Amino acid sequence: MKSLALIFSFLWASCHFSQAQSETSIELVNAVQKLTETMISPDKAKLKILTDKKLSYGHSNGKIENQEKFIESLLSGASDFISMDLQNQNYEVVDNIGIARHTLLAETNDGGVPGKVKIGIMMVWRYDNDQWKLLVRQAYKLPPAQP
Repeated sequence: MKSLALIFSFLWASCHFSQAQSETSIELVNAVQKLTETMISPDKAKLKILTDKKLSYGHSNGKIENQEKFIESLLSGASDFISMDLQNQNYEVVDNIGIARHTLLAETNDGGVPGKVKIGIMMVWRYDNDQWKLLVRQAYKLPPAQP
């Protein structure tokens, strides 16, 4: 009888853990969406809430920004996203760490110069105090399409 109770407890805990993981995963997807929207329409307070104080934001050209520079770049228009389309999205949650990957297609107007971007993105988010915060973002160039 003890074995049956132990098995039942394990199954209940596993289901409960899976449900908690699913809810946390959904919250991660929502955080990525909120960040995307806020990068298109920058708001300093929202960007501070969505990003970690220790943010390391890597661009595909090798430039790295901290939280302050990242936010300043968006607010000044030095980095200006007109539209963003996230494709091939993939999310994984391990404990309080979330990993988000996608292909980013964007129309930009960086410093008043129109452009188009297609890059790969990997983000590392940390779940702290019941919310996801972007800790690391690294963009990388994608190989050209094969004919």
